Amino acid sequence: VMFALVILLIASLSLVQTAVLGISMNLRSTLRDEAVSVADQRMSQLMNLPFTYTVTDVGLNATPPSPETGTQEAGVTRNFRGFSVEFTPFRKITDINTDTKQITIKVAWSYKGKAYHHSITTIMRKQ
Repeated sequence: VMFALVILLIASLSLVQTAVLGISMNLRSTLRDEAVSVADQRMSQLMNLPFTYTVTDVGLNATPPSPETGTQEAGVTRNFRGFSVEFTPFRKITDINTDTKQITIKVAWSYKGKAYHHSITTIMRKQ
């Protein structure tokens, strides 16, 4: 009977570890989905700005040369299952020519001390 209980205990502990891993992966997927949503919202806002091609114009102008991440924008805090996560969007607008711009939005966040990011890129043409 003791031998059977030890085998049952080992099997139960491995099932618990599998459940914990599943919950962690589910939460990471939820955070990634939220980052996709933040990037999509920011991209929609930028796509609704007027097309401009000089830095002095108001609207969608190219940012000065910057690091790979682009220009940092205001962070977005979202609450999940009793804790909050700060999503930090970065934008990078590159003039391809006078009628075309490339817009990249990169959203960064951290979970359990590890940094993650999601980025989307689109092309906008002057109409």
